[in-house]
Amino acid sequence: MADQQFRVNQQLGHYRLVRLLGQGGFAEVYLGEHVHLKTLAAVKVLHTRLTHEDVQQFRGEAQTIAHLLHPHIVRVLDFGVEQEVPYLVMDYAPNGTLRQQYPRGTRIPLTTVMLLVQQVAGALHYAHERRLIHRDIKPENLLFGRNHEVLLSDFGIALVLQTSRQHRPQDIAGTISYMAPEQIQAHPCAASDQYALGIIVYEWLCGARPFEGSYTEIAVKHTMTLPPPLRASMPQLPQEVEQVVMMALQKDPQRRFPTVLAFAQALEQAAAGQALIQTFVRPHSVPVAPSQVQQPAQTHPSSAYTALYATSIMSPSFQQEAPYKTPQPVPQYTPMNTPFPVQEQKSTLFTRRAFLIGGGMVGAAVAGGAAVWSLLPHSTLSPTDIVTIGSKTDKQSTGVGNRGQSIQTDTPILSFTGHTGPVLHMRWSPDGTFIASGSMDGTLLIWTAKDGKTRVSARTTLQPPLSDDYPWSLDWSAQKNVAHLAVGFVDGTIQVLDGNNGQRIFSHDKAVTPVNVLCWSPDERYLAVGGSDGIVRVYTYPAWDVVTTYQEHTNTIRAVAWSPDGKWLVSGSEDTTVRVWEPLSGKTRLIYNGHTKDVMTVCWSYDSSRVASTANDNTARFWTAADGRTLHVYNAPSGAPIGEARWSHTGRSVAVYGGDAKIYLLDTTTFTVTRSFMAGVVYNLAWSPDDTLLATGNYDNAVRIWRV
Repeated sequence: MADQQFRVNQQLGHYRLVRLLGQGGFAEVYLGEHVHLKTLAAVKVLHTRLTHEDVQQFRGEAQTIAHLLHPHIVRVLDFGVEQEVPYLVMDYAPNGTLRQQYPRGTRIPLTTVMLLVQQVAGALHYAHERRLIHRDIKPENLLFGRNHEVLLSDFGIALVLQTSRQHRPQDIAGTISYMAPEQIQAHPCAASDQYALGIIVYEWLCGARPFEGSYTEIAVKHTMTLPPPLRASMPQLPQEVEQVVMMALQKDPQRRFPTVLAFAQALEQAAAGQALIQTFVRPHSVPVAPSQVQQPAQTHPSSAYTALYATSIMSPSFQQEAPYKTPQPVPQYTPMNTPFPVQEQKSTLFTRRAFLIGGGMVGAAVAGGAAVWSLLPHSTLSPTDIVTIGSKTDKQSTGVGNRGQSIQTDTPILSFTGHTGPVLHMRWSPDGTFIASGSMDGTLLIWTAKDGKTRVSARTTLQPPLSDDYPWSLDWSAQKNVAHLAVGFVDGTIQVLDGNNGQRIFSHDKAVTPVNVLCWSPDERYLAVGGSDGIVRVYTYPAWDVVTTYQEHTNTIRAVAWSPDGKWLVSGSEDTTVRVWEPLSGKTRLIYNGHTKDVMTVCWSYDSSRVASTANDNTARFWTAADGRTLHVYNAPSGAPIGEARWSHTGRSVAVYGGDAKIYLLDTTTFTVTRSFMAGVVYNLAWSPDDTLLATGNYDNAVRIWRV
């Protein structure tokens, strides 16, 4: 607060800062007065510093944004950098934000919702035609102007944050409640803005957002869970209106309306046949003049409508100078006759990076939410890029591949289909007899690798079960004469199971919430557990006494692995570091700083000399455990997110999921690719003990075994 007060009366460019209007995690907003013209503006001072190179890049991007001339977009008037601190000068909107006007829990009349949506959608459509997407649509970024018109704001911060190298991805989170599934994967498109607006409409109508919980829980629900029906809490809401909103909230962007403007007009048409055409009475809290209410289209909801329009979601041209034009009407629609939900949604867009389960893939998600307005390059993933991957033996396999291509998978020798949800983790038992797999369906299954017969099924012991009761981490004991499996659930419970008979031989109700990752020591005397609190705890087994509390990381633990010789633990974190340390003393041996984003997986070579680590910087890095020397950096094909990297038992090969639906096998001497095959969307890999087979846990609920 002292720094903020210090800026009052300070001059930035031609503006004297009069008073603080508001503040957030990344900026302070001041009322500024032009020293010569005495006009007022909003001056946003960002909490970051820019290098000279950053300033040049930001200037070019800001010039593009400044050309947005639309009655419902806050105009950027100027920008500057003083002492490496950037600021932006924007039109002053004196009537606050829509969040201030409609606090959380407020239900807004459908007539008002329609009016607000029309204005926001018009602004977004205008930007989308100029190949710009916003990526942070939320009530806090919607302002009321001098005439109570809605103004879309807060695009300038994104440019600075994107440009600045000072910010870590996790610093830019905070809008997950409105984030589209494909944006969680860091592949936003114009339809992502439509999804966010759909969430806002849902919230305005019923007073609550469809998904609540922790950051990770909300992200998972965006990706996997259908929104609760609006009519469950609002039975008076027309079914046609509910269906329009749900179409905007489809998981697959290709299934949403072709443009955000089409969404707004469909919403208006869906509501046309009822009391909405009555005289609008404005509550005193609603900053909208009656004269602004437009009469809905005189089309009954039973008139013509197609679920997916054939029009393109994006104009092919980038016209910076094009003046604002009133959007032309889109085809009218006929509501779907089937009740909600229309059908189960199965998106094909999500790699392992998309899931933030139990503290899963945060980096990719945050990177997707970091920008507010962003240039939409021609290479950006769009709904037309979705392709289907069909296995020769399993026609249900789906995934994402090269743009516009239909991809055929190689043939697995076995597909295990016992799960009803995506397979989050999967590991082979040391003797090669069993495979354990944990799924989004909440079950841990142990099954025989030769024929796929299920032997054991386990769930959390916590009663009643929570919404996050799925198994997030599992590890077999290295002892070949036993089949002990440790399982960590997102709800914080840990179990140890006998893989032969399914007996639960150990259960701990609350160790760490959530249990992001766990691993056995080779002698089965200890279990290391990493959690969202940034701490790795080493427990004795079965006494469950804490031996070591390793607290050198500064953010969530994503990966922990015990060296095969039992001497070292390696842990990876969202703080971008990988640390090698002594398990019983907690003494750090080395810190590997090769990654630039969240470290997601780590794996030892079987001679305990090298480590493979993958991160949200789209690289797999192979380095020596003794001195941290980088041996090789494997870059993801076409910039796709890297998945897991696993050393073979002989140490001759390493398998990497490239994020492009392919598995790549690398020679560990030269690190050249010796083979690749199409496997679908894969979350995890596991070698058979004899290195002749590779198992993959897939998004389409299957575990597949491949001969390599």
